[in-house]
Amino acid sequence: MSPAPVADANRPATTRRLMFWVALLYFSEGLPLGLFYDLLPVHMRQAGVGTAEIGLLSLLGLAWTVKFLWAPLVDAWRHHKFWMAGANAGMAAVLLALSTQPEALGQGATWPWVLLAAFTVLSATNDIATDGYTIELLAKGQYGVANGLRIGFYRVGMLAAGGMLVLAGWMGTATQPAWSVAYAAGAALMLLNAALILLAPPQP
Repeated sequence: MSPAPVADANRPATTRRLMFWVALLYFSEGLPLGLFYDLLPVHMRQAGVGTAEIGLLSLLGLAWTVKFLWAPLVDAWRHHKFWMAGANAGMAAVLLALSTQPEALGQGATWPWVLLAAFTVLSATNDIATDGYTIELLAKGQYGVANGLRIGFYRVGMLAAGGMLVLAGWMGTATQPAWSVAYAAGAALMLLNAALILLAPPQP
């Protein structure tokens, strides 16, 4: 009969650890959306990209709407941690590539658009894996607190993307190095997310 009190005593600490991971994972879910819809349009306007072309971002953003099409594939291979870490690493690679030639967005080059399309698919895949992972990780009684953290830290992730925009503005948005640093900072944050996700608790 003695193990039960120990388990009860450890439960709050275990719950706090799980909620930490929920917060981190939904931060990593909000960050790419903020970068895509806040940072990119400002950079494009600064680079002289036309309004019609900037509007194409909404078309690329459809990946978040139609992610149900490949959600069964992600859930069928249930290693959600590796989906999440891989998606974050892939998005970091896209941002690093953009940081090397940020001026290409204003020069009519095709490759930045291909990378941005990949970015949205990777972000949507991260969303699928994150939702699947947290559903399996949490007990039913933990959903209430977790839902609050999901919403809150998703918004924090989007605000962090705004921090990259502030950084670019501080350096001078008319200069290409400012955008290079902003994209590189976003990539570094996503690589950190990818590394931390690998340390998350295993799925039940």
